[in-house]
Amino acid sequence: MSLSAYIKSWDGYAVRHIPDIGGNRVYDFSYCALARNNRWKVQGEPTLYLAKDKAVATDEFARHFSENRSQALAEKIQRRQIWRFKVRLNRTLNLCDLKVCKALSLTDAPYCFEDKRVSRSTANFLRNSLKVDAIFVPSMVFLDDLSKWCLVIFLENLPQNPTEYLPETQKHGHIEIVQF
Repeated sequence: MSLSAYIKSWDGYAVRHIPDIGGNRVYDFSYCALARNNRWKVQGEPTLYLAKDKAVATDEFARHFSENRSQALAEKIQRRQIWRFKVRLNRTLNLCDLKVCKALSLTDAPYCFEDKRVSRSTANFLRNSLKVDAIFVPSMVFLDDLSKWCLVIFLENLPQNPTEYLPETQKHGHIEIVQF
């Protein structure tokens, strides 16, 4: 089957966490291009990461800091606000579907995504050549359970106004990581 046959629209819900400090806005994506070490993008590519639910978001946050950040920084931002978004996207591809990975000629999926070079090159092809809006990717914490996904949104492929693809949001509680 052609890869384009797997590109689908998607309506659903996903969550985002942001630091629990005054002045933070849930639709502020100004930091989405700054990180140097993300799995699904290189620095300079505006990319928003959402999670299937609060549990996936919490575990991904803890994993990210235990692997990539200093303890001092983690202590400063360990309490996070959780926001639940209504998401409406026209062009998504689900890398949690092993048939999609096979169509992309990826071997050993989903474990091949542990290699950031594979993840980044796959995302680069999908965002730039196929112009997808977003990809569903396996949570690195739950590689043995592909129903626990993250949604990687390629902001440059979407309208400037985020309410066009994230039309509703509501506060969904807090998470607090006590120890990394």
